[in-house]
Order: sequence, then C-alpha cells, then structure tokens
Amino acid sequence: MQASISEMKFHNGLVPPWIGLPTGKLFRHNGASKWLTTSKEITLKRPITRRLWSHNETTLLTKIYPTDTAIKVIAERLGRSPQAVSNKAKRLGLRRPLTLKRQRAAQARKNGEIVNERHDSPASAKPGVFPKTASGRAIWNTQSLHLLADLWKRLYSPAFIAEYFGLKYNTVCMAAKRAGLPSRAGFTLLRTSPTENPFAVAENATLASQMIARTCGITNTVFFQHPKDRRQQHYSYLGSRLVERRASGCFH
Repeated sequence: MQASISEMKFHNGLVPPWIGLPTGKLFRHNGASKWLTTSKEITLKRPITRRLWSHNETTLLTKIYPTDTAIKVIAERLGRSPQAVSNKAKRLGLRRPLTLKRQRAAQARKNGEIVNERHDSPASAKPGVFPKTASGRAIWNTQSLHLLADLWKRLYSPAFIAEYFGLKYNTVCMAAKRAGLPSRAGFTLLRTSPTENPFAVAENATLASQMIARTCGITNTVFFQHPKDRRQQHYSYLGSRLVERRASGCFH
C-alpha cells in the first residue's frame, strides 16, 4: 500500500516545511506569468508623446505670461504643467514682471546712478528738502545718505545738519553711526554756514579720504568705510547686525 506524503520518512527525520503547502503556491500559474511579461513589454514599448503647442495656445501664453498671473494658473488654463509653460516661455523669450523686491532694488540702483551723476553739484539741495514719510520720519536712502556725507566731510555739526534738513539731532547722529561716517574728534565743527549755500564750503581732505562709499549687499543701501577696513568690513552697520542675528538663530 502506497504511503501518503505526510507519512513518508526522510533519512534525517525532518519533514520539509513545503510538504504541506498547496500546489498553487509552489508553482506560478501560466496565465499570471504571461500577464506580467505582457504588461512589462507594453510599458517598455509605450511611446512618449508630447502635445504640440497650437497657435492659439502660443498667443494666449504670450499675452498672459508677462502679467502678474501665477504660473500655476496659466498652466491650468492651458492644460499643461508649470514646467512646460516655463520652458515654452523661455524659448519664446518671454519674461515675468518684476516682483516688489526686484522693483525696489532696481529703483535703488537707479537712485544711486542719479546721485552719482549729480554728486559733483550738490548745490541743488535746498534747506528742508529731504525725503520723508507721510508721518515726517526721515527716509535714509542713497540720495539722503550722500547729502549727509557731503555735509559731514565739510565739518558741519550734527545740530546744523539737523536744522538744515528739518530733522532731529539724535536722528542725524544715529544715521551717521549707521552709515559708518568717521569720527571728527579734534576738528573744529561749524555751527553755522559761512555762505548761503553750505555745500560751497571746501571739503576736509582728511575726512574725505576716510570715506569710501560702498553698497551693502544685505540692506542695499550705501555706507562709508575707512580704506583700511575694506577687506574686513563687507556690510553696513545694519547689515552686520542682521548677519549676527541670523547666525544666532533669530530671524525677527
């Protein structure tokens, strides 16, 4: 009488674990094997097709892309991905509008160019003509800092500068400190202007040689430094403070 598989004895006395498993789990079905092979071949042979841009889509992209409309919105409207929209716009030579930060940087560079062109003739500055906000606070941009430096190197006192531009004494002192203007200890300061135009007074050669104008890479404003500090100091007073706060982990 033939013995069953479970009753068979092996020479080592141990029964392999696969003895009691059903046959379906030991052998893969031919249909499943054929389905896997067919699906893999279909995946490998599937062609990658890209939908061409029509004339209407190109025209619409040309009109919408240079506006403030988000790229995601443009992609949804055209039925394409944002990357495809950006690539097509790049090939067409289209450009996005300037953001607020880039507009301010461009305006600051433009103001700097205007000041540099007219820097040799600061006589156009009049008493009380100083950039201010609606509340009356001083706006220390490139032009105003150059005006402050022009009066500073002519040895005018902070009190005279504050009165001339209609500012407060402490405002002028703090602005001079932040702009990196050199100390004038040992010089005789002018409390009044000997002429009607204070810019007609000759500059002090010693102070003028210690004031090299540079632009801060963080605040994008002009600051002044001594020639010996050009390789050590790379940012303005406010820019250096901001770098220190970021290094300490404070982002406010």
